[in-house]
Amino acid sequence: MTVTAKSEKITDDQITEYQPLVKSIAYKFKKSGEPLEDLEQVGYIGLINAINLYNQNREIKFITYATWLISGEIRHYIRDKHQVIKIPGWMMKLNKKIDEFIISYKQKNNRFPSLPEISKKFNLTEEGIKEILKAREAVQIVSLDQENRKYSSDSYPKIEKIKSKNYETFKLPMEDIIALKTAFSRLKKLQRKVIYYIFEKDLTQTKIAGKLGISQRQVSRIKISALKELKESIESD
Repeated sequence: MTVTAKSEKITDDQITEYQPLVKSIAYKFKKSGEPLEDLEQVGYIGLINAINLYNQNREIKFITYATWLISGEIRHYIRDKHQVIKIPGWMMKLNKKIDEFIISYKQKNNRFPSLPEISKKFNLTEEGIKEILKAREAVQIVSLDQENRKYSSDSYPKIEKIKSKNYETFKLPMEDIIALKTAFSRLKKLQRKVIYYIFEKDLTQTKIAGKLGISQRQVSRIKISALKELKESIESD
């Protein structure tokens, strides 16, 4: 059968023809720990994408192209399912700022900054800096083989150790900022939007209502419930 990118509708015959291919590829991932049936279902998504996207002008056989997309879809599925080490966005941003500081410092002083110098720059304890830098090692590719899939609690940054070096006037210490960011991440999406617009963008409740397509009274209720949940979350931690 000839498959082109111009296929208006994927037929059952096309799926049936390449069913053995999907099954054979899914079987190669049997050691992942995921049910073979689930892997096959994910594989069919890759097959459908291949049929939709294939272009004969690429000078590559469809079977090769489909194999690539089916395998890729299954790999993404397994890795997303088992990626237990997730680093908060604020920590990754802080890592980026540390990188920028190190590069800038090296250019100005012709040497890399020491740990105490990084600590002073960001007003964080040296122990806290070490924990933040752990995030680089913790972001890892999950093994596709269940037997080789190992996790270590030591590789994940200990957030409770990340603290301000010195307290600064009119500025929250890092441990309080982390507690607030953690509590904020637990809010529902709509609650986060309302809090963001009120306290970050300084918008009126009327403008927020217009942006979100809800009433001003609903904005007020969402704000109250969000602030209550933030308070309870912070106090419980």
